[in-house]
Amino acid sequence: MNIKIEHRWIMYYEIQNQSWNGKTPSQIAEYLVMDIRTVKKYLAMNAKEYEDSLVGLSTRTKKLAAYEDFVKGRLELCPEASSAQVHDWLKEHYPLFPKTSIKTVYSFVLFVRQKHNLVKVFTSRQYQQVEELPYGEQAQVDFGEFNMTDVEGQRKKVYFLALVLSRSRYKMVFFSDHPFTSQSAIEAHEVAFNFIGGYPREVVYDQDKVLLANENKGDVVLTEAFRAYCQSRPFKVRFCRKSDPQSKGKIENVIKYIKYNFLRGRLYYGVFVLNDQALDWLSRTANAKEHSTTHKIPALEWMIEKDHLIPLQTALFNTSPQRLYAVSKDNVIHYKGSTYSVPIGTYQGAKTEVKLEQTGDILILSDTTGKEIIRHPVSYIKGTQVRHKTHYRDHSLSVSKLIDQVASRFTDQQKAHSYLDKVHLQFPRYARDQMQIIEQAAKKYPRQDMDMAMEYCLENHLEKAADFEPVLLALREQQQNGEEPIANNAPCLQNQKYKIQPHTSSISEYKQILD
Repeated sequence: MNIKIEHRWIMYYEIQNQSWNGKTPSQIAEYLVMDIRTVKKYLAMNAKEYEDSLVGLSTRTKKLAAYEDFVKGRLELCPEASSAQVHDWLKEHYPLFPKTSIKTVYSFVLFVRQKHNLVKVFTSRQYQQVEELPYGEQAQVDFGEFNMTDVEGQRKKVYFLALVLSRSRYKMVFFSDHPFTSQSAIEAHEVAFNFIGGYPREVVYDQDKVLLANENKGDVVLTEAFRAYCQSRPFKVRFCRKSDPQSKGKIENVIKYIKYNFLRGRLYYGVFVLNDQALDWLSRTANAKEHSTTHKIPALEWMIEKDHLIPLQTALFNTSPQRLYAVSKDNVIHYKGSTYSVPIGTYQGAKTEVKLEQTGDILILSDTTGKEIIRHPVSYIKGTQVRHKTHYRDHSLSVSKLIDQVASRFTDQQKAHSYLDKVHLQFPRYARDQMQIIEQAAKKYPRQDMDMAMEYCLENHLEKAADFEPVLLALREQQQNGEEPIANNAPCLQNQKYKIQPHTSSISEYKQILD
């Protein structure tokens, strides 16, 4: 018998035994530390009714049952994942994931672990809480690193700088694919301060060699670059003693949160994709969930705290350098929480990249040779889909109007309508694509050739747009060679030159997509 069911039976018989001994429901509830309504419910049931209720409880459909395979798969890949991290994964991979309490997700994850014997092994450090500070008073900054796995299964170490405002708990993280230097740490600071919208009066650091030249028995000596940076900014800096988590416990917890809620179990697709994913995570989870200590939402608290921050000064870096960004299979790149389109066909596999450069409010995308592809206006609203009209099919015309437009390319429009209607009926879901293939042919060949190919396709029941141009070319070649016209109902595509070989994909490509 299941241990949980066994415990329920023990509780049932104990309640019945107490009642047989003359105890009232309120006395039983007090003795067993139970709700009196539960005691009364158990007393009203005989053994058979209670057994039936347990059967119904065990077979009850769970609210998140549709996500069991996904949760099981992620826990198998990452057994130490917390229920909070699983909750974030569900919201990330299922945009329509229903609003669900943390307790419901916790219970479901526990159910999946027990059902599939997926044991969680996880240890955590504990930190002492420090006194709350006024708004705008302090931020804490620290560095971290984590070993990820890329799409080819290779280990990739990433480095990051994290910042948290001590009062609101508003967080920011910036990733690098190389260890931080003083200069790259300064650039990360600028990104972080722009993200939070100002400077605190004090920034607390750990004693990190990226920023310190010498600990000097407490009289710390900053690196030359970081010292110059601090002098150009209005905040004071304070360095903690080594092994002193109490004085910087907030950022220590944030570093752990980034590692085990965001990074653990996530595949590495490139540092720029990782930074875009981090912005989404900050907005979706890290700054949107109620903080366990303050019981307040960091994003809402930041709305108050930002008015107490020191205003930003002139940026040290006016434009971003050209950097390589991965092109996703739907022919977009992800940049600062929004997507920007590239022409259809740009994506040529998992390692397709384009160069990106931001100049003011303009985003310039170029191929790897430096040839410009497109310019987009920068969106400062996360989640925006920035698209250029030439990168997508034209949906402005209805199918019937599109057929009328293509039929106008032929001399006998009534007969052309008959042919195009048959193509439409053959491929109703791809009518636009079919019409555009014929439209493209009409832009290259004279009307008499179009008429000749259409007559042949109609009479020989060739109702695929892909057949139209090869037929046209074959008929043109026969005319040029002085050959007799092809008889009706006789195949004209005998010449291997005009046979279309469909593109086939290796099974490894599909395995790569699924992995």
